[in-house]
Order: sequence, then C-alpha cells, then structure tokens
Amino acid sequence: MKISDKVIRLIIVLTIMKFLVILPLYFISNSDTFCLLTSKWDSALFETIAKYGYIKPYLLAFPPIYPFLIHLVNVIFGNYHISALLVTNIFGYLFPIIVYKALDYKTALLLELFPIYIIYSTLPYSDVIYLTAIALVFYFLKKGKILPASIAMGFAIASFYSTALTLPSFVVKLKQSFLKFVIIPLIFGFSILSWYYVSTGNPFYYFELERSYWGVKFVAPLAQANWLMSGWFTTQHWTILSLELRPIDWLIRNLCFEIFFIILTLMLLRLKDKDKLFYLIYSLSVIIPLFFIVGTPVISIPRLLLAAFPSFYSLKINKIWLLIYVITSAALTPLFTFWQIYAFFS
Repeated sequence: MKISDKVIRLIIVLTIMKFLVILPLYFISNSDTFCLLTSKWDSALFETIAKYGYIKPYLLAFPPIYPFLIHLVNVIFGNYHISALLVTNIFGYLFPIIVYKALDYKTALLLELFPIYIIYSTLPYSDVIYLTAIALVFYFLKKGKILPASIAMGFAIASFYSTALTLPSFVVKLKQSFLKFVIIPLIFGFSILSWYYVSTGNPFYYFELERSYWGVKFVAPLAQANWLMSGWFTTQHWTILSLELRPIDWLIRNLCFEIFFIILTLMLLRLKDKDKLFYLIYSLSVIIPLFFIVGTPVISIPRLLLAAFPSFYSLKINKIWLLIYVITSAALTPLFTFWQIYAFFS
C-alpha cells in the first residue's frame, strides 16, 4: 500500500522536531543522555512495572496497558529502556497520521509541532497510547463504524481511566446510537474495576490511591490556584540548570496552556463543519474537569490537555503564522524538555 506524501511529511517533520528533545540532553549529559531520556519521573515507574510488576501499592495508579506493551517489546529487544522508547515513539508517529485521516492534514501538522506533544511522544510516557486510541474513535465515527469506534474507546479508557469522563460528549455525535457505542467501554470499565477488586479487594482502589498518595481532591478553581502557589510540590527548591522556579511560574504556565486550549475550542464554533458542536463538547469535557482538582495531576495539566486535540481543528492559519508557530515551538521545546528533566514539567 502506497504511503501518501502528506503522511511522509508528517513523519519527517515529527522526526526533525524530536531532535529538539534529544540534542539538548546530549549536550548537557553526553553519555548519560539515554539514561535521562528513559529514567525520569513516570518513565521510571512504567519501566519498573514492566520489569517487576506492581510491586508497590502506589504503582496501581498506573494502568497496565503501557507497561504490558513495554514488556512485550522487551521480549524482542531485551532492554526495557529501548522497549519503552520504541512503544512511545511508534504510537507517537501513529497519532498524527490518524488525526490527519480523522480531521485534516493541517490539524495533524499543528498537533505534532506542539511542544508538549513533541516531548511526550519522544520520552517514555503513555499518553500517546490513549491519544492514538481516541483518534481512532474519531476516525471510525467519521466512517460510520460504531463497533470499532467503541472498541477503540474501551482501549483508550483502559490506557487512561479519566478518558471515561468524555463518554457523555459522544451523545452529540451518535444520538440514539450512543447506547450501542457505550456498551464496550462500559465492559472495559467493569473489567478495570474487577481487576482492582481481585488485586486489592477494593474495586475503587484507584480513587483511594489518587486521594491518599497523589493528593487529588475536587475543589473550586481558585483553590487550584492557591495549591499551585502554596502546595507541597511547587514550593520545593526546583531549578532548571541555574534558573530557579517559583510557584507563580507553575501557575502562569498552567494558565497559558488552559487559555490557549479554551480559545481554540471556542473557535470551533466558527467552522462550517457538521461535527463542530461534537468537537466543542468533547474538548470541553476534557478541559473543564481539569479546573476542579488539586494534587499532583495539576502539574500535569499541559500534558492532560492534549486529549482536547480536536480543538486544533479550529486553527486555520496561513504560511506566515505557521512559520511563527514553528519558530515558537522550536524555541519552547528544548526549554520545556529541560524543565521536564530537572523539575517535572508535566
């Protein structure tokens, strides 16, 4: 099967942008670059699960799909670091290609040029797996294929449990067919609860972990701002090279990404597309819940917002603005990469 020129362009562009993640790490670490790429923050936890299983209770907060895929690839390569990088980067290339098929080429291009996507489709993180699954949902629904869309949605939920919060938004697209669509995701959800029950004796153990270990609570948006300004995480002594991070830096960072995504989402209303309301409601179902939490996931909001990727469909820009977008991304990607390595950017 012939690969289209646009798919090839997407692959080439993303490959070039990935060097903006890898090269800065090489220059500051030389031989330790590979270790920095694969052993920081959540990456190390995923590889621990892949290698040893759920040896600590808190690891059960991480869904098993990504570690399982790492374990499978490790059978071939015999190296968990390489396996984790391969799994992430394979899905990292698949996601924009599917978005191109589900929405359009420019949306896929803008998404893969987005600094947060570049970083977390290169470093060993699991986000690209559920993002690829959700993109498949949109693709299959565009083709009118409810069964494979339903299966893809179930897989997305199994890869990232919070995806279940977006399920009601699909009523806008499917209407009466929603009941058919939701059956398989509900089966996946029941299987997840059953797995927790068998593993811990508590089907809702995940929520208990989120509360007790990661400090997650539902609050008003102002309380989230207060948490960012005075919470245990942001008040630590974080530095990027010699630059000290202050709590307000985290707050401004979150607000910038949230405002950016909200503007893009609202701009969907300008489109002459029959599915614009569906894209709007779906994207809002990703964005809005993020305003009402405190705890460690608040630090991950820039990354969690990637699930609202249909909002990029509203970004219709000419070549000059595209060039500005590329230059801005090229400048921010190394900065955010350093932030991720030294102080857990997201």
